[in-house]
Amino acid sequence: MTNCNVFWGKRLFYVSFLLLSLPLFNACIKDEAANAECDITGVDEEWLKSLPEGTILGNPNIQNNSVSFLCNPNADRTALDPRFTLTPGARITYLDKGVEKDGHGAVRNFTTPQIYTVIAEDQVWRKNYEVAFLPFVPFERCSFEDYKGEGKRGYHKWLQPCEYNGYTFMSDYCWDSGNAGYALTGMATVPEQFPTVSVEGGVKGRCVLMTTLSTGSFGKNLNMPIAAGNLFIGSFDVSKAASPTGGARKATKFGLQMAAGEPICLEGYYKYTAGPTFTDIHQNVIEGRRDLCDIYAVLYEVDPDPATGKITPLNGNDVLSSDRIAALARIAEPGEPQQWKFFSEPFVYQNGKSFDEERFRRNGYSIAVVMTSSREGAYFEGSVGSTLYVDEIEIKWREIHR
Repeated sequence: MTNCNVFWGKRLFYVSFLLLSLPLFNACIKDEAANAECDITGVDEEWLKSLPEGTILGNPNIQNNSVSFLCNPNADRTALDPRFTLTPGARITYLDKGVEKDGHGAVRNFTTPQIYTVIAEDQVWRKNYEVAFLPFVPFERCSFEDYKGEGKRGYHKWLQPCEYNGYTFMSDYCWDSGNAGYALTGMATVPEQFPTVSVEGGVKGRCVLMTTLSTGSFGKNLNMPIAAGNLFIGSFDVSKAASPTGGARKATKFGLQMAAGEPICLEGYYKYTAGPTFTDIHQNVIEGRRDLCDIYAVLYEVDPDPATGKITPLNGNDVLSSDRIAALARIAEPGEPQQWKFFSEPFVYQNGKSFDEERFRRNGYSIAVVMTSSREGAYFEGSVGSTLYVDEIEIKWREIHR
């Protein structure tokens, strides 16, 4: 390059830098825009500690438009005053006979779910949340007939029918999936394009279809090239899902304190087809390797915090390896049945443990049922196009009186 070209090259660089920098300098001078976020981000710890011991079982479940608590069946739900943490600058309200009132610490009757509205700092954006205090009901079976739409794209979230004091209610506390994480990729515009969806054609009525999908450029940049369809008892924290250091696994919290007694076996129906090409986390093709689905249930030990009821759940890193696991039921060799196949897998005790009735009576066990279209999907290995159908999941228990 000549000296003249070097001179003008430098001049153009400095001029371009100044032009690009002007908006940034201008932004520093202007007042910061008001926050437009309006989310419930957590539950106030001091409020949890103020409740009578044993009121809340386990961790609050915060979703895109709902917050659910699992309660002791004997807890008084007629006058509760929950307090939440919100995005900065936001406030929470509710309607009382058409009048908007402050929702922070308001006393309300939660024998039925109540609606709150979170209003952003900019006073423009707002979001409704359904807050429910659900009585403890042990898990026995699910036919996957009932679901609702979540998020902007309406991805499917399953509801668990629960029987309590002679009436049935639908709980969104039980089942979750990685659909909320997949929404971050921008690959799905309608519910049917997500990894886990409700479809017709089940053993009875509807069933769950889980498909391993590509995460596109979003996932490739994060070294998360695929998303396996999955469904599990527990919760998924989407705020941690995109972390490149095992975020999706840490974001997946398996299990709830819904044991009905000593588990005997896990039963249900499934059918499966592996995708054509198996790839590793770097999208290298592994010749000769065939994808596998996974269906299992884990009973594991928890020690609830006496002040808050919170527990430490297993996550995607330790759900099959933790020394807290008491018993495991798993289809070892699922194969690829093209028609509905019934399975019945016994719970096998692990880590030298046996069932502890006293631990059971103090709600010291959590139960998780986990299903996925790619067995190594949590480590982003599997086959795009693998499909798993599941229906009529049931755990048989040896009943024990609490």
